[in-house]
Amino acid sequence: MKKALIFFIAVMMLIAMTSVALAEENTVYITVSVDGELIVAAQPVSPAEMTVDGALKAAHAAFFPGGESGYEAGIDSMWNMFLITKAWGVNTTPFVILNGAPLGAPENPGTADITAVKGGDNIIMSLSSDPAVPAQAVALTVSVSGDSATVTATEWILDFTTFSYSSAPLANAEVIDPETGASLGATDAEGNITVPATGVVAVGNVAAIPVDGGVSSGADDPAAAPVQQEEEALPVFEGDVLLQIMTFGGLAIFIPVIFAITFIGKKQENIHWQKSRKI
Repeated sequence: MKKALIFFIAVMMLIAMTSVALAEENTVYITVSVDGELIVAAQPVSPAEMTVDGALKAAHAAFFPGGESGYEAGIDSMWNMFLITKAWGVNTTPFVILNGAPLGAPENPGTADITAVKGGDNIIMSLSSDPAVPAQAVALTVSVSGDSATVTATEWILDFTTFSYSSAPLANAEVIDPETGASLGATDAEGNITVPATGVVAVGNVAAIPVDGGVSSGADDPAAAPVQQEEEALPVFEGDVLLQIMTFGGLAIFIPVIFAITFIGKKQENIHWQKSRKI
């Protein structure tokens, strides 16, 4: 009975540690801005499908009062491509920024349904309810060093005649702590600001990003790649580092427990054998 209980506890510990690793591997951060008002500021979601489309569905399910009913997307008959046609309950096509650039820019050329996301990605959805007033598209990246984080804000402009993007540093934009509303200063001429590496910061009231090291830096990440229709399973040594640490850490605990169970079992058998000899 004792052996079974110890074995059960060991298995539960391994499952729990692996589950935590998988949850962190699938966590992306979502920001929603509507008409220049920050509605959701870099909140974590775990999409069922690791695409931008899957992340936006998860964000609506988690934070929009009407759930996924506030979001519609699919192949548009006029343009014959995947388009978001409704977001946050508004019939519009929003700007969707993945890490350092919006979808449709050369850095993120894919549509929302085929653009893959990974744990730590930062997604900003910015939309306007007024067709005559375009939403502001601001991308944020962050670099963390010790207890400080440098946030870089870039504004992207879509030319509606050529449907091409241009970008420039977002200078002199107010930076706040969205939880408290406290001002943290303003971005410099290069769109940069250095803040304490804790919590979340919001820039220009349209974009937000965690600055505690939980998101991708954006500096060394390659452009998001389309989702592969068939992807060969990666060997465990090529997978996510955190998942490897948690998995092998769990095994490091699990294996000694198995040895302990075996040792205790043999010891109990020896005691039982010695008692039987005395009898």
